[in-house]
Amino acid sequence: MAEVDPFNDEIVRYVIRRHKYDPETNHFRWFYEIAFDNKREFKRKFDDLGDELEIRKLRGGAHFKEEISGLRLEVEYFQNAQARRWARQEQGAYRVLNWRNRILFFSQSRNSRWRFRFRRK
Repeated sequence: MAEVDPFNDEIVRYVIRRHKYDPETNHFRWFYEIAFDNKREFKRKFDDLGDELEIRKLRGGAHFKEEISGLRLEVEYFQNAQARRWARQEQGAYRVLNWRNRILFFSQSRNSRWRFRFRRK
């Protein structure tokens, strides 16, 4: 198999991530598990890991939150993380947590609940 380092930003790679419990942080998070430079090998390994996870879930050996995910990472994916964050912020995907946004979120959520209740009656 043509395994590569998932954090090698110099090549395009197909990465398999696993959502599992992290005892250091005491919650579930995504871990980069394995990466390939060939899509066919990636799909084969992804199917194998998916079957293995399904069997463990059926036997009760895996938590119900545990998942696997596959994605294609472009060249300089990790180096461009800050630029992607800024682009999502400009598109309104998320807002920086500050007092003004908290007030806006609170007022909008209260108004939307009131309108929803009013329409239901």
